[in-house]
Amino acid sequence: MSERATRGDAGGNTGDINESTSVDTEFRQHQQQWRRQFVGRVVIVVSLVILVIAVARWLGFDIGYLYAHRGNLWSVLAEEMLAPEALLTQLQGDAGMLVPAAAETLAIAAVGTALGLPIALCLGTIAANTVTPRWVHMPVRLLLGGVRAVPSMVYALLFVILAGLGPVAGALAIAVGSIGDLGRLFADEMEEINEQPIEAVQSSGASAVSVTAAARLPQVKTAYIAWTLFYLEINARKSSVLGIVGAGGLGFPLIMAFRARNYTRVMAVILAILILIITVETTANRLRERFRSNRRADQ
Repeated sequence: MSERATRGDAGGNTGDINESTSVDTEFRQHQQQWRRQFVGRVVIVVSLVILVIAVARWLGFDIGYLYAHRGNLWSVLAEEMLAPEALLTQLQGDAGMLVPAAAETLAIAAVGTALGLPIALCLGTIAANTVTPRWVHMPVRLLLGGVRAVPSMVYALLFVILAGLGPVAGALAIAVGSIGDLGRLFADEMEEINEQPIEAVQSSGASAVSVTAAARLPQVKTAYIAWTLFYLEINARKSSVLGIVGAGGLGFPLIMAFRARNYTRVMAVILAILILIITVETTANRLRERFRSNRRADQ
């Protein structure tokens, strides 16, 4: 019995040693793996920093030059743009120009969004892979991507040729931009819907249009409204600078003030843009909250 017990103890000790060795080996492997990952991340971060510095130098960034001329910016800000008395006087004198220009900017954003919304809704629905086959939705997605690739400022320049200087060109540019962006957002939302209501309507023999109207659109209605209101905010920002190329709104007095080096007027226009954007965002946020509350109540 004593010999057997001795053998058992020896076997148990050997098992404990083997288990301890296995744990140590696994721990060392984890340590090595963690070190490799850490070194890899450090190399990536350092490489990105070097790349950014190299690209910045290629662009002509010179920190010494910027620091040496910091007084120029400070003098413009302190003596002209942010001087309270001069700014207040400028706002009072330009109120008759800024208020109509702000209203025109808002009108450009609203009309442009309204013009682009129906087309974006149609193309966004067709571009969803849950609605149409691949040979249909892929070309539509490429079309939407091509529309998004061109900045609104370029569209404004093109439509100035068509419609002449003024807000019509700005509204058309906003409309085309809205088609590309909202169409993509609508398509992505349509692809995330629940398929069960769709199958239930299809089982009744309804047409593709009826299935979309009865089972698809109700599921994305709130999201579509939220995205439209959000994009109205973006369009208000865009339309505020389209006047730089002659497309109306606050951008025109802004670029004229810059060209005349009247930085007090520049600040007055910037304040008008800021007030306009804050007003639009506040209104849109309240509307979105109301739609969300109504949706929760319906559920």
